[in-house]
Amino acid sequence: MSYFFIFFSTVFVATRKDIIYNNITGVSTIPEYHLLVILYTIICAFFFAYQTYRHFHYLYHYPTYTPFLVGLATLSMCIGGLCPYTHTPTYLSSIHVYTSMLASVLFIILLQIYTHELSLQFPDVYLQTHWIFHIGLQILVLFFLVSGAITGLIEILYVFFICMYLYAIDRQMKKVSHSTYSIKNFWNKNH
Repeated sequence: MSYFFIFFSTVFVATRKDIIYNNITGVSTIPEYHLLVILYTIICAFFFAYQTYRHFHYLYHYPTYTPFLVGLATLSMCIGGLCPYTHTPTYLSSIHVYTSMLASVLFIILLQIYTHELSLQFPDVYLQTHWIFHIGLQILVLFFLVSGAITGLIEILYVFFICMYLYAIDRQMKKVSHSTYSIKNFWNKNH
């Protein structure tokens, strides 16, 4: 349910301006939506941090630097949301652009690390879900190359594919944990 909330919140916020020529940063320049965008950004930062960290805990092991990257991505996204963007170049506007981009890239890197570890530790789950991440990434790159900028449409697709990927993994991991639990119960009853 939380994935749907984040996705529909993204659609709502991004569509306050034209999604082909603007993005959520552009929406933040509208005075009546400025605080909404800040709140939305902070909620998304903590939501994706929580979900990313939670998904890494599905694994038996993961790189020790993972919590640091999750924290850095979250902090970067919050700073980007709090720094006001203006159409004229300013110091705070530049901080907004760089920290927002850093957060987005870090979350994709974290998902790539996760996908790699998932392929080694849970190959069946990987085979059922990896296509979402890889196709989503290809579509995002294609849209970026065509538009030449990060648009509201790209932001909506970014959130859509990440939410869809994490949701699919959740569903597959529930099946795996249920199967593992059933096998353990069977083993314990018979031995």
